[in-house]
Amino acid sequence: MLTKRQSSIFLELCEKVGEYYKANYFSDKFNISLRTIQNDIKAIKEDTASLSDIFIIDSKVPFGTRIKILDRERFTHYLNDLKLQSDEYNINYRDDRIYKLLNFLLSQRKSISLTKCADYIYVSKSTLTSDLKELEKTLSKFSLRLIQTKGYIWIDGLERDKRICLMDVSYAYHPMIPSKLISDTEAVHVEFIRKTLMKELLEKQYPISDVEFQNIIIWLNISIRRITNFFYLNDEDIDGEGNYDTEIKIAGNIFERIETKYLIRVPQTEINFLAMYINNHSNFSNTDYISEDLNTFILHALQKIHESYPTDFTHDVNLRISLALHCVPLISRARNNVQIKNEMLDYIKQSFPYAFDIATYFSYLLSERYTCKIKESETAFLAIYFNKSINEYSVLKGNKRVCIITNLKRSEYFLLEQFLYDKFQKYIVSITFVSSNELDDLDLDAYDLFFSTEDNRATESGLATKIAFFPDSNELEKIKVRIEGFKNVEDIMKLFDPKLFFVKDFTEKEEIQKCLVDAASVLYQLDNLAEEIELREEFGSTYFGNGIAILHPMHLLTDDSFIGEIILKKPAVWDTEGNHVNLIFLVCIQKNNLEAFRAWDYLSPLLFNNEFKQEILSVEDYGDFKRICEENLKSHIL
Repeated sequence: MLTKRQSSIFLELCEKVGEYYKANYFSDKFNISLRTIQNDIKAIKEDTASLSDIFIIDSKVPFGTRIKILDRERFTHYLNDLKLQSDEYNINYRDDRIYKLLNFLLSQRKSISLTKCADYIYVSKSTLTSDLKELEKTLSKFSLRLIQTKGYIWIDGLERDKRICLMDVSYAYHPMIPSKLISDTEAVHVEFIRKTLMKELLEKQYPISDVEFQNIIIWLNISIRRITNFFYLNDEDIDGEGNYDTEIKIAGNIFERIETKYLIRVPQTEINFLAMYINNHSNFSNTDYISEDLNTFILHALQKIHESYPTDFTHDVNLRISLALHCVPLISRARNNVQIKNEMLDYIKQSFPYAFDIATYFSYLLSERYTCKIKESETAFLAIYFNKSINEYSVLKGNKRVCIITNLKRSEYFLLEQFLYDKFQKYIVSITFVSSNELDDLDLDAYDLFFSTEDNRATESGLATKIAFFPDSNELEKIKVRIEGFKNVEDIMKLFDPKLFFVKDFTEKEEIQKCLVDAASVLYQLDNLAEEIELREEFGSTYFGNGIAILHPMHLLTDDSFIGEIILKKPAVWDTEGNHVNLIFLVCIQKNNLEAFRAWDYLSPLLFNNEFKQEILSVEDYGDFKRICEENLKSHIL
């Protein structure tokens, strides 16, 4: 199996198939010796030897190494699988290796050999020596020393300083999100700490600012990790004396819950330090990771988001912590032009369009405040946090009151009731079951939605949507559409303006964009639509994959939601990455209205279905376009 660095070397060979790459190139890129690179290339050849009927790795002196593809289809499948298995952060680059090495050394209870260190991060001794020099610079910032003697190594210093170092360096790498998107483990720990801390502070009526609250959570999270591995604070870690009776009780209660939760023993020194930390937090500003300035910005940004979107994130402390932890290293990376790639970018854009749009606006506000340009690959990571908040806190829920008409007995419809609550709990505030005989006496205004398990007057009149006793996946989509506000296909299709439908033979992006934007600007009296779309493009390509581009203004400008589209007779180059498009949408959304985003949720799976897309590309007028969309929407979800 390939190491992460070897996977990255292989992926880079695949970027320019047939071109030779010299070992020096990879040696410079990854800051490792030529011998290590040569060993990596040898390992790649051995690992992929069984795939010689798909591709081969060819090396030739003095040209270098290249890849030759024999079976394009199978190669593409293999390559996609490899990308999905690759974590975004790995030990390819020096900073990543140093982070891994630091954590490794701080987890040791005694000195460890240099050979084991080199093996741990898959580098040669010469590369390790270079990395250790950089590690020394990092450690010196936290009053820590790197001690080397007779082929062994050790980090010396106070436990308090080690935790401060770990907190700073670890959270600088907080956005380590693997291809499966995100692990819930960290979030679960943080949520437990947040609830525990909040409960104790409320019970003792102890005042504290939001930024202090967040920093204590982060400190406790690091402390639990260290205590779990039997690394404890000592008396020498605590400076000064004082009367901390109230804080001692708070800290003691917090750690009592932590002991029960994690089955660990917490010594009194840990309680004393936390008490002092809480009492005189300003004296421990060197342990702060989230600054007052950044906290203020994030709260302001979430308030600005709420002004434009029907979503209030301001009370989600977990989201604010996640954003802050991500933004500290992000701002540094952006200012130093070392922003990271995101292999899942297209997937995130297509799967979470609403969260991605909010994240783009957040990136815009971040760029304005800290004078740095955030790339869309980084924005995609932010979108995951927003999407997680949307799902966990149900910020899109409508508190729908549902009435289900059925002649089933209570014992028979109980399972249906539980099933719907389980599937749609974030939308539904109540479900009421009535028989068809009770329809005449029913207060229709008391309910938002009606469903029926059989044909009756309610279904015939269009009041209720018929569903099965056990809804299948198609019926679940049908229910979801109704809950989110679309009564039928026409509700979705009315967002498409027939006056903004075009079939053109344009070949340049500028003329494509001008056609749509000019027409929309006149129809909806939008003076600065072009400028807003260009501003949005500064934060990432509007290419969404499968030959589709979606134009969208940075700010929500209009009093109405509308969608326009251009179908090209031949694909045109869309961006600097060389992506070609033949279907372009212009999506403009009314303030505090999610209709256009929700419509996209239903349309996007169809648009990435090649059969449906080919039908769309063959139409000549809006009538055909509407008919094909309606037919496919009805057959798939409505």
